[in-house]
Amino acid sequence: MALSRRRFLLAVPLTGLGAACSTSSFPAGPLRGAGSLELAVSSPPGAVKGTILVAMPETVQTNEVWNGLKDELGRDYRLVAIRVEGPGAAADLADAMARVRPDGVVLMNNPTVAAYRAYQDHARLERFPPAVVVMTSFLYGHPSFILSATGISYEVPLITAVTNLREVVAVPIERIGVVVRPSQRAYVERQAALAAREQITVVAQEVGASPNASEVKWALRKLKGRIDALWVLNDDRLLTPRLIADGWLPGLHEPPHCPTIVGAAALVSPRQSFGTFAVLPDHTALGVQAAGIIFDLADNHWSLPSDAQVQLPLSTTTTLDLAQVRGRFSLRSDALQHVDRVLE
Repeated sequence: MALSRRRFLLAVPLTGLGAACSTSSFPAGPLRGAGSLELAVSSPPGAVKGTILVAMPETVQTNEVWNGLKDELGRDYRLVAIRVEGPGAAADLADAMARVRPDGVVLMNNPTVAAYRAYQDHARLERFPPAVVVMTSFLYGHPSFILSATGISYEVPLITAVTNLREVVAVPIERIGVVVRPSQRAYVERQAALAAREQITVVAQEVGASPNASEVKWALRKLKGRIDALWVLNDDRLLTPRLIADGWLPGLHEPPHCPTIVGAAALVSPRQSFGTFAVLPDHTALGVQAAGIIFDLADNHWSLPSDAQVQLPLSTTTTLDLAQVRGRFSLRSDALQHVDRVLE
């Protein structure tokens, strides 16, 4: 059991959303070499309509987003993917901005956005190229943390996740519990207001800004028995390895049990029975959707409209812990027809 738990924790993509996702063998571009930041370069066969700098860590998930971007934009735009991670991320990004001189920028994950913000603070330019932010947690409205930015939310709306779960488990799903830190209270309240339209009630249990394992277990005990399902936020302060091992897993394994909705596929594992059901954006489709925003920016002369709003993901994918559902809950007869990936 200890070895199984350790493997589970190593696989969890803590929701810096890419900061600790499993690494992949990224396709090397022609400029890649010893000490080079370029991961890949894609140039169109004909005239170049613009240059897009894609700042990202090397992970399976970001590779999928890159493929979506490249397939849509590669016929007309030059794409340069650079590795941005680690303590020198802001300096590496500043170097790439000066060298590539992009018309637009795509930023993947929270640390990459932080590096770009540090670059903007240091550069102090009057104008920056428009940026499209993806794979970043709790992105909504009009982003103000960096200049000239829009993007796509990584969080799937709660109402969508619950609707999907209702197609899988044969138990009523009407009251949804959530453990929340103060900084995410407003986000949960917005989701609760939307969910109420479908007669879904959200029961929030707040913990401190930097909770310990005991707080997480206490919050779960306060919620369980009052709810039909639990919703786990993509909050990296709540999903540290220590909190998962010492707070979430012990608390979730205590009866009464309820289905758990998560926003990362790696949190669904038959070995540990953490997440019952994951609903998250399809990463390749996320790249295609980001490419659509790039096309709009190009049509607007590489200027971000003043009313630009963060978009919701257009396509999602689901993962189910079938062993957990069979052991603890009731499964609908046609449930597996509604799930993209089944684990047992």
